[in-house]
Amino acid sequence: MKAWFMSLARRERLMVSVGAGVVALVLLYLVVWLPMASHTARLEQSVAEQQVLKRWMQRSAAEARQLRGRAVVGAGDEGHSLLAVVDETAKQANLGPAVKRIQPDGQDLVRISLEQAPFDDVVTWLAGLQQTQGVSVVDATLDRQSASGLVNARLTLKRAAS
Repeated sequence: MKAWFMSLARRERLMVSVGAGVVALVLLYLVVWLPMASHTARLEQSVAEQQVLKRWMQRSAAEARQLRGRAVVGAGDEGHSLLAVVDETAKQANLGPAVKRIQPDGQDLVRISLEQAPFDDVVTWLAGLQQTQGVSVVDATLDRQSASGLVNARLTLKRAAS
């Protein structure tokens, strides 16, 4: 190869050298620079999207904390007894027919017995009580029934101190 290159005229050697340099630069651009620049642009776009998502999540978390605080404080300020809140929300959750007994246990506890209650409705009702009324489960006994999805439940509920 060197012998061939040296056999070329001076002007031809110069043109071959310049041509090889240009080809090397084009290959360097196509193989190294262009993919790296493209990857960098995708990463910058991804970072920008993640920052937007982070700001949205922070705003949503702050709003959720604010709403949760309002719900719990608002529940205590309504003046309804825990017994009334449990009874009313159970009826709203379509558990009215399943309620067999609700009785107060001291100033801040309520015991409730449910029979043949849909399990999903019970769990949804308890989650709603916690979120909107600040009522938590102190004790729970759930017994599966022969009918699919139904339970008998004995619950002790307590409202969070406000």
